Amino acid sequence: MNLPSASSVAQLLDRSADFSGQPFDPDTTICPPQGLYSTVHYGLMLPNLPVPYRFLNVIVVAGQPKVKLFCNPQLIQTTARDTASVLVGTSIGTPDLFRGYSISKDCDLRPDGSYLRFGQHLVLEGTYPDFSVRQQGHAIDIDLKLKATDKIAHFGKMIGGAYEHWSLLCEYEGTIEHGGTKTSIAGLCTWEYARAFNVNLPFRFFTYQILNIDETTQVLMVEVRGPLGLVAQQRVYIRSLDDHGGIYSRGFNLTVQEYQSERVTTPAGHSLRLPKTFSWRVDDDQGHELITIEGVTNGDFQYGMAGGYAGSYEYRGRFKQRDVAGTGYIEWIDPR
Repeated sequence: MNLPSASSVAQLLDRSADFSGQPFDPDTTICPPQGLYSTVHYGLMLPNLPVPYRFLNVIVVAGQPKVKLFCNPQLIQTTARDTASVLVGTSIGTPDLFRGYSISKDCDLRPDGSYLRFGQHLVLEGTYPDFSVRQQGHAIDIDLKLKATDKIAHFGKMIGGAYEHWSLLCEYEGTIEHGGTKTSIAGLCTWEYARAFNVNLPFRFFTYQILNIDETTQVLMVEVRGPLGLVAQQRVYIRSLDDHGGIYSRGFNLTVQEYQSERVTTPAGHSLRLPKTFSWRVDDDQGHELITIEGVTNGDFQYGMAGGYAGSYEYRGRFKQRDVAGTGYIEWIDPR
């Protein structure tokens, strides 16, 4: 008897690929935790920033999940559902970049998600297609305006609604400030939302990477594995300002050539390994090379991407038969 593979089972449970190429529905919820949804994630990721920043991310997990890869139990003072974790990270590591809050005591989260304040310093505000992100009073201050497109990547959409996760391609402009120096920045970014029931999904490895190939084109790469290294998802998403793009998995390969010399121990007590040099690739639907990337991390991994790390890397490679290079954004959780 032939048993179904882990990837085929995942495809049966997760219908996110069925929505590839469809425009974003403006009525899609961005609500904070409520009802069965005990965990909600808001995310902003900007790759390819000038030195010394290299990248910027705002990672919010409101309501700590049961998934060990993404949880920070050490932050819980009341209940898991009442605990929010916030990372505002760049290549410059600062003592206040990762923080925990009591949602009921320290935050103001409007039921429709149009205004989200964490502590006294970070505010996410707006409704589609206009959003803003502001942080003041920290070592790194930001003031950004986002204009969302209708180009959406669905990472997860489980049957029954237990978990869903999506990313909008956005254009941004604004400022980032550190040490009294204010820098104007603009380009492509992602604005993300996820929500989940209080369930423990058995993930064992996770990476998510973002490349702004040029002024209009963005590439997203995701690999998720479960127990025994079984593949839950391996995808590359291509999208641009004037094209909904597609999802590609044929010929997918991610290989780490060298890891950092020492493992790291997270504040949650997990031992992880981080990459130093790596490569990844995928083919198009006809089996021809679509993108091949070789990356070298910048040694700027910051903790707080849920239960893992985020940073940047310098890359070179080929995209649709032309040479590309730049600074990519990388998230990585690997306790193997």
